[in-house]
Amino acid sequence: MERSGYHRRGGAAERFDLAHSAILRAGAILRTARLEAGNIQEKTGHQDLVTYWDKETERSLRQTISEAFPQDAIVGEEYPAALDGGSGVSWYLDPIDGTTNFVSQHRNYAVSIGCWRGEAPLFGLVLDVERQALYSAVSGEGAWCGGKAIRTSSRDTTSRLLLTTPGVLHTFLRPSPQRDGLIRLAGDVRGVRSLGSVALELCAVAAGEADLFIALRSSPWDHNAARIILAEAGGMASRLDGAPLPVMERSTVLAANSAQVHKRILMDYCGL
Repeated sequence: MERSGYHRRGGAAERFDLAHSAILRAGAILRTARLEAGNIQEKTGHQDLVTYWDKETERSLRQTISEAFPQDAIVGEEYPAALDGGSGVSWYLDPIDGTTNFVSQHRNYAVSIGCWRGEAPLFGLVLDVERQALYSAVSGEGAWCGGKAIRTSSRDTTSRLLLTTPGVLHTFLRPSPQRDGLIRLAGDVRGVRSLGSVALELCAVAAGEADLFIALRSSPWDHNAARIILAEAGGMASRLDGAPLPVMERSTVLAANSAQVHKRILMDYCGL
């Protein structure tokens, strides 16, 4: 990917290069990983899994980052956050986004690394491990996959939009303030798909393979890398109530291929 001028941004290029090498190394290990008896555990229930490889991948990523940038904060899914040592830079790690897919299919899962300076995005990397497709973006320099620039689709008519969501149960079946509107939206769009990975589904919108994304539950490590890629590809994301998507908090997420489509979905289906 192109990084013209990026070297001037206060050490961000060095962090990007480190993340790029680390995520490819993690993916290579996960592609050969095999689950054995006792490697899979439930966290909050049978639909919330963690494996030995989730923990080992995050441990390795944390070690790589902390050794190179000891003053950076690290926020990940499997371990307590490492406190900010004063640099103002925070890393958001999801070692396996789509653990259920990793366990049951050994495909459709990702490693996700997002880097922010406070609430300002620096870069995001999302690796579709089994496809060996690396999505990446540096703030202000566009979005890429496999060395090629990517853009969101230009589709804007609701009936032509493809909607993706990582959790059909939570999005459409369980009670929520948005449920009636979202069910109506599901009937108005071209189709609904569920991959089961927040990062990969946001990247699908960034690459023009889907047009809308909705999640009623998403954590910072789930979306803080892919949202940078989406924004650089021309898309837009917010909470389902239209408020800005927070950097440090769990949130609902509505993402769209353009600001125009995003605004219309909020108004027509989210009660704004």
